[in-house]
Amino acid sequence: MMDQWEKISYIVQLIAACALFMIHSRKRANFVLRMVLCSGTLVLTSYGVNSILENQKFSVWIVLYWAAFLLVCVLLMYVCLDVSALQAAYCAICACAMQHAAFDVSKIYLEFGNSRVVQALVYAVVYALFYYLFARRINGHGESRVHLETLFPLATIIIIVWILSVMETSGLDWFRAEAGSRIFYRILDGLCCFYVLWVQENQREKLMLKQELDGINTAWMLQKEQYVIKQEIIDSINRKCHDLKHQLRALRQMTNEEEKEAYFNEMEHDIMIYDTAVNTGNKALDVILMDKGLFCKNHDIQWTCMADGSCLSFMRIEDIYAVFGNALDNAITAAMAIPEPQKRVISLKMITQNNILVIQVQNYYETLLHFEQGLPVTTKGSRQEHGYGMKSIRHIAEKYGGTITVDAKDEIFTLQVLIPLEMHGSRISFHK
Repeated sequence: MMDQWEKISYIVQLIAACALFMIHSRKRANFVLRMVLCSGTLVLTSYGVNSILENQKFSVWIVLYWAAFLLVCVLLMYVCLDVSALQAAYCAICACAMQHAAFDVSKIYLEFGNSRVVQALVYAVVYALFYYLFARRINGHGESRVHLETLFPLATIIIIVWILSVMETSGLDWFRAEAGSRIFYRILDGLCCFYVLWVQENQREKLMLKQELDGINTAWMLQKEQYVIKQEIIDSINRKCHDLKHQLRALRQMTNEEEKEAYFNEMEHDIMIYDTAVNTGNKALDVILMDKGLFCKNHDIQWTCMADGSCLSFMRIEDIYAVFGNALDNAITAAMAIPEPQKRVISLKMITQNNILVIQVQNYYETLLHFEQGLPVTTKGSRQEHGYGMKSIRHIAEKYGGTITVDAKDEIFTLQVLIPLEMHGSRISFHK
């Protein structure tokens, strides 16, 4: 006869495993209430079903009963977490694999002893190991990018191992074996769960890195296209300014003083806006600074810039545009969100110090910042769709042997890009 604990032990173990995969995940509203109600319902259901099936021998219904627990875990994840159905299935399968590996280790222990305290410790140790290696990494601040090509092999192997284990524990004659064989089977069974999770986690990380790299490359291409377009615009504006200067000379010869003066002032104002040519020594940087400077002027953002563009001769045009474009776009976005006019300030400084190129962008900020891996990330919307700007800056800095630092204190956000110049001496000469 099955005692009371045995009727609910399995579902309790599964719920505990699922809970470990929920720690870092984004949770739905009323998470605690959802978790309590779902867990209570599952425990009561498990108790009732096991009470009905406890005297039955192995059958296909027992296999279906065990498989149903996998579906239950998926539903538990989906009801309690703010994730997609695919993400819920992935985490649920991983949780079941964790529980099954712990079950295998506990079965090995039962070949030598029967202390429930030790058995509980076995589960605790295995759960802690799997949490450290997998659970804390899979979700990563609530995001778990899952693909069918990642989920399918994991689910297939785990289900096969699971069904074989069910058949082995069901007392079928062709599964009977000596203690040594049973221990060997359990070791292989547990290692299979571990290996599958390890392989799938590495595959998942590769897919995530590929997605990020594709996003960064896409951003680079868009930035390059924008550079070409804006270069044409700037050239057109410069030509217009040149024409306007000649028109102004002609206008001064007009006889109607009031009409002449009004038209003169209007045209002169236009020239003052567009004839603020930036000359840093790098044409790509000039385009970016003029574009962003005009935007700041039209949106009442104070703009200060001190930059020597000749230091950037070793960088590709698209890299220059990506670094400065993303950095200034982030600063402009933060400035636009500040209601106080005196705080709508952006400062750009680029200097060389100790043979190191230092690019510094500073601005006030008022929004709550969340940092992930040393970089600020969006607090709104999907993180899969945002955050490529800062990652792109870091990637480009590392491409040239540099790094970036981010500091946010006293309502001032500071981004610094540090690139050593000595390793680019040959490139500087080549591009000149």
